[in-house]
Amino acid sequence: MNIAKYPFAILSAALFTVMLITPISSISNLIWLASADMPVGFITWIEVILFDFQRLGIALYAVVIIGFGIAFSVAGLISKYSSYSGKYLFAVAGAVAIGMALFLMVELLFQTQLLGGNRSIIGKILHCVAGFLGGYFFYSLVSVQRSYTFIIRFLGILYAYLVLGSALGWIFTPISAAADFGFVLNELSQAAQNALLRDFTSFFVATFLFMVLGVITLNPIWFFSVAIIYIGAAIFNLIAIYVHGTSYNQIFIFEFILGGWPAILGLTIILNNDRTKNKFL
Repeated sequence: MNIAKYPFAILSAALFTVMLITPISSISNLIWLASADMPVGFITWIEVILFDFQRLGIALYAVVIIGFGIAFSVAGLISKYSSYSGKYLFAVAGAVAIGMALFLMVELLFQTQLLGGNRSIIGKILHCVAGFLGGYFFYSLVSVQRSYTFIIRFLGILYAYLVLGSALGWIFTPISAAADFGFVLNELSQAAQNALLRDFTSFFVATFLFMVLGVITLNPIWFFSVAIIYIGAAIFNLIAIYVHGTSYNQIFIFEFILGGWPAILGLTIILNNDRTKNKFL
């Protein structure tokens, strides 16, 4: 577990940093729209921030992982072979990693600013502060002994983060969300639209909340609840295809993956709990 905690700490610190960075860019863009006399209401603010957190965050997450992997490896070597060590070394390494990543993103992408917050000095500073906090968070994760629950919680949060995108789609952009499943929402009757929106929204919001509860409580029941929903969806998808003659689709593959992931987390908790109990018998 001592070795495994380092890569998972990088993944956790990167996700934490992305959670700090994306609102900076979202708010910067919203302020710019407001200054241009564009109608920006409260719902728009919430929608933009949440969507950027999920959609922009996924691509940014990969960039931050690479940057943190290099920066924290260098910081680790400096800590090992010099008198410089501690949380602030990794915090500074995180800030430098984000600063270099922002610089290279512009230089390597035809001088294009992908992040709205990077267009101003204040935004650049705030991004580096996010990296500083991410490095501090990384040190807090690796500075103490970690059990398997650390990995369980990371994988659970990552799962919830991915499912959040579908939940947000059905809440804020139901027409495009329905189109992804082959529905033309406006062509359905009012009753059919109501059924589609309430069922799919509940489906994704519930599984998101179940995963969050599983991460907080480490109760395998919450993970198994998510597994039952998605594995059930995959099974009934296949029944619809081969028994009722509906059109073939490959969504059932992803449904089995989304069901198997939390099932493995739940089983891991049960097996480790049984192993712990047997030690005291």
